[in-house]
Amino acid sequence: MCSSERLLVMKSLRPLPSRLLPMRLLPLLLLQSAACSGSADNSSSLQVVTLAAILPLTNTEYAWAWPRVAPALYLAVRQVNSDPELLSSLVLRLVHRSSENRAGFCSDSMAPLMAVDLKQAFDPWAFIGPGCDYSSSPVARFTTHWGVPMVTAGARATGFSVYGSVTNTGPTHQKLGEMGEVLMEAFSWRHHAMLVYTDNKDANNDRPCYFAAEGLYLRLGQQNLTVKEHVIELEHLNIRASVREIRDHGRVVFVCCSWDILRSLLVQFLKDGAELEDFVFFFIDLFAEGLEGPGPVRPWFRGDEDDQAAKLAFR
Repeated sequence: MCSSERLLVMKSLRPLPSRLLPMRLLPLLLLQSAACSGSADNSSSLQVVTLAAILPLTNTEYAWAWPRVAPALYLAVRQVNSDPELLSSLVLRLVHRSSENRAGFCSDSMAPLMAVDLKQAFDPWAFIGPGCDYSSSPVARFTTHWGVPMVTAGARATGFSVYGSVTNTGPTHQKLGEMGEVLMEAFSWRHHAMLVYTDNKDANNDRPCYFAAEGLYLRLGQQNLTVKEHVIELEHLNIRASVREIRDHGRVVFVCCSWDILRSLLVQFLKDGAELEDFVFFFIDLFAEGLEGPGPVRPWFRGDEDDQAAKLAFR
């Protein structure tokens, strides 16, 4: 089946931006497929090579949702199949299943079930997705066991490095930790760092800020830095208490939360009379939330009485 060879090809690829995945990654994957199939079947018939996508079917809040990703995947498949000089003995087929539960959220139970169904029905050459960390983890275990590549724009948590089948097409939280280390070293901040992040342990929440903070925590901790954590519980939001915690324990602060919460934190700093110049804030905007909307980027603006203070704080 050449499974080990396919896995070797995937692991040799450097990570690519997700928008380049269909055009550059799939042909490389399938060239290996052609090499494997050539010795087994020299007939003139085309061999069908199946790619199996497991992605959220309807919830476009996820960056890797099927409605967002499918057009690019279908375009890539059509272009590869229409070029007789690229993969002349192969024809690509794309199949997909949903990783959502009934409520429309990523599911760590549905995704592996869909992976097994797809494996039994189509024996795919590669899986595309899942993206959410909790749904990706069990699928990564299966694909590593099967020796089948799993290509994903998500699965960014540090723990995925143990799965040999996973190829990330985007940045991971391990890289975020490395960037934090470089920043600390560049400015000679060698003693303390603080991680402030929101967390929601609801079963339908993928806890993106928790996993982002984990990458920083592990990497900075390896550099003999004292790392202080503060979790902002969304169920019991207390901005004033969070600001007190940051003032007492932080100077270099990495923050992962929504823009609204960041704005509230900075405004509260000013209301409490704190000198923002005494602190350094690095904001982790996981999904480019600050770039949304047709107008100019003004993360401080809400049209309320705190706009002026927020504008001052965001300078």
